[in-house]
Amino acid sequence: MTPVRSPSRRAAARRFSLVDDPRWERLQRAVLVAGLSAALIAGCLQMGIVEGDAAWIGWVAALAAGLVATLIAAAWPVRARPAALLRWDGTQWWWQRSGEPLAVTPHVVIDLEQWMLLRVAPSAGSAGVRGNPAVRWIALTRRALGPQWAPLRLLLFLAAA
Repeated sequence: MTPVRSPSRRAAARRFSLVDDPRWERLQRAVLVAGLSAALIAGCLQMGIVEGDAAWIGWVAALAAGLVATLIAAAWPVRARPAALLRWDGTQWWWQRSGEPLAVTPHVVIDLEQWMLLRVAPSAGSAGVRGNPAVRWIALTRRALGPQWAPLRLLLFLAAA
């Protein structure tokens, strides 16, 4: 018996509701504030603001202020946003948060089985779509997606092949 070989194997159409992960938002804030704190400390060092025998007191205070600011940024509540929609119609991926859908090409940048980072870029033919066709970075977690997690991962890798 010979196996059935279909010249065009296509993944079925699916739709995924993507909710932003608040932990990812908090991590982004903490890294941003830590970077700004480091830049301010480096600027103070370059300008010679903290000098003299008691300079270490100023540096400890600056580092403590930067650490406190980073912790506050990480603990600040995250504003809930409406869920986005990532849809596969059998031939093309579509992204929609609000407004018109945008034809996109998703790329899995990091896949840790429990967490995934997607880079969603507009497709070549989506230049005329109204709105901001910018590249989006989407952090997805197994916990947030629940039963949609396995089909989404499978479809992302099948559709790319």
